[in-house]
This record gives sequence, structure tokens and C-alpha cells, in this order.
Amino acid sequence: MQVPAGSGVYEFTTKRSRFIGTAQRADSREAVDAIVDAVQGDHPDAGHIVYAFVIGDERNELLGMSDDGEPHGTAGRPVLEVLKGSGIRNCLITVVRYFGGTKLGTGGLVHAYGDAAKGCIADLSVAVQRDRVGGVIQCPYELHESVLRLLRDYEVEVTSEEFGTGITIACLVERGGEAVLQERLHDVSRGTLKLDVE
Repeated sequence: MQVPAGSGVYEFTTKRSRFIGTAQRADSREAVDAIVDAVQGDHPDAGHIVYAFVIGDERNELLGMSDDGEPHGTAGRPVLEVLKGSGIRNCLITVVRYFGGTKLGTGGLVHAYGDAAKGCIADLSVAVQRDRVGGVIQCPYELHESVLRLLRDYEVEVTSEEFGTGITIACLVERGGEAVLQERLHDVSRGTLKLDVE
């Protein structure tokens, strides 16, 4: 899945109201709360600090938003819709508004908050985060090098190795690739090795 690799910022003024949109990574609700608190601390005179976030993948998704005093549905919802449409996950968008004295109306607010979200997403660099599962392989010493070579070939990350009477290899396997890896381990070991998925 695509996740933020940094932060994106977009600032503009409409009818003397200043909007500052920022998109950045947030991996948990606690991270969202901490970032929103920090933004509030950085902008104590702002009229509103609106936010929306998407955390997790499609199977385990956490969504949230806040209008922060703007009319219901005119701020957090358009920001969330832009974020969902981008396909970027583990991401929080905050939009700071400094009121300029002229009301924008509900349509104007929806447009302004949506534009702020689009702008900071356009400025955001992203990375691909693979969805991986943990696995364990019990490996005899004589197959250790062959197994490590196989894991490298399949871009499996080895997270730890414990050496005893045999070697316990803990690894991270891309979700959906477990069966192929199991088949290759079977071939390399003539049927003696298996991948135990945690």
C-alpha cells in the first residue's frame, strides 16, 4: 500500500481566509491525536483546525475526521474524501484555517477544504509499504546458506536467527507469497523444511 514518505504542504488564501493543508504519516489513532495537538500548539490563533485520516489496509481500516466547529459536513468530510480517493494510507491531513472576516458559505467551505487537501496530497512524496506476515523456518546448519539465498531471491526479510541444535529463522513474507515460498523451501530441502506463518 502507498504511505507518506515525508510531508506535503499547500497554502492559499480565498476571501481573506488563509488555509494551510498538511499531509503526513500517522500509523495509529494515538499518532493522529499527538500530531493534531502539535498543530494546535503551532497555530493557537487559528479559527479552525480540521483533519481527516486513513489508517491500515482495506481489511483493517480506521477512518476519522473532525469539522472543528465548521458546519457539519463542510470540512472534515471533503478532506476525508480526497484522502480516500488518493489511495494513500497511514496518512493524516490537517487543514488550518485563519478566518478572514468573510463567510464562504457551505459550498465555499467544501471547495476550500477540498482544495487544501488536494494541494497537500499533490505535494506529498509516497512510498510503497508491503503487506507482510511473520514466518518461522526451522533450518539445519547444512541448509542455512541455501535457505538464506532463497529468502534473498524472494525478497523475504530475515528479522532474526537463533542458533542451537538447528537454526530458527524469523522472517517477514509478503502476504500472498507464502505458498510459493513454501514450495521453494520444499524443493531446496527435499521436503524437510516448512514455513510456519505466525
